[in-house]
Amino acid sequence: MALSAFFFAVMAAGAKLLGGRIPPQEVILVRGVLNALFMLWLLRRRGLSWKPKRPALLVLRGALGHFALSCYFWSVAHQPLAKAVLLQQVHPVFTAVLAAWFLKEKPGRRFVPAFLLAASGVALLVPWGASASGAAAAPLAPVVVGLLGAILSAAAYVTVRDASRTEHEETIVLWFPLTSIPLAAVGTLVEGPAPPTPVEWGWLVFIAAAGQLGQLFLTRGLARVPAGRATLANPLTIAFGVVLGWVAFGEPVGPAMLVGGAAIVAAVLLAGSGRERDDGRAPAAPPPD
Repeated sequence: MALSAFFFAVMAAGAKLLGGRIPPQEVILVRGVLNALFMLWLLRRRGLSWKPKRPALLVLRGALGHFALSCYFWSVAHQPLAKAVLLQQVHPVFTAVLAAWFLKEKPGRRFVPAFLLAASGVALLVPWGASASGAAAAPLAPVVVGLLGAILSAAAYVTVRDASRTEHEETIVLWFPLTSIPLAAVGTLVEGPAPPTPVEWGWLVFIAAAGQLGQLFLTRGLARVPAGRATLANPLTIAFGVVLGWVAFGEPVGPAMLVGGAAIVAAVLLAGSGRERDDGRAPAAPPPD
């Protein structure tokens, strides 16, 4: 689970590094093509079919995942890495809401305090106005887009839980890039493609590999540890994001981010441990992003 958190944070750092010149949709397009080729190879090697029993559901899951990843990469490019990762990691709380609504899953007694903790943490990350020194506040758009990405990730999570009743895990994973590729291709044309340099090609491959390794280690970790311990991956991703933002980009970590981050981490841990204890089931693996 620690390796999964590390690779997901590294993927975000790579996207931020390219965000100044390579459009996010182009990054997602290259990532999708490479991941789709890998999953097709894996399915063939294991003798599994790529055809789903409910294709419409997997297309919906892929579209939700694509727009969630689009929001996440845009958010990463326009604000500190640690803040973008923090906002994305709120998605388990949104998942509990959507699962109760669409899948009739009880959120558990701990949901309300977890939601309030998450809301207070996000409020501390929002730029409310000029600072005491008179400096202009940071723009609000990255925070809003980051939260939208977390909500879309939660929606994708719910579709994965539903699809897992009839579809093989590798088939679900494959249809994320299969759906994302045409959407990212259109987005790349709209944004205007930027031919990558050889070094940027290396980073694009690195981002795709980091995302795939993160999902691989996540899947294996969830199969080997109790659900309550698996929830620790979310705070680890945040911790790695903070360290990478500080080391690679020189991003400061202020008191508001520390306190807000602590509240969000507590909310995620509370929501995760509550699900396992309240309904007796381990939560399904989050959607690959």
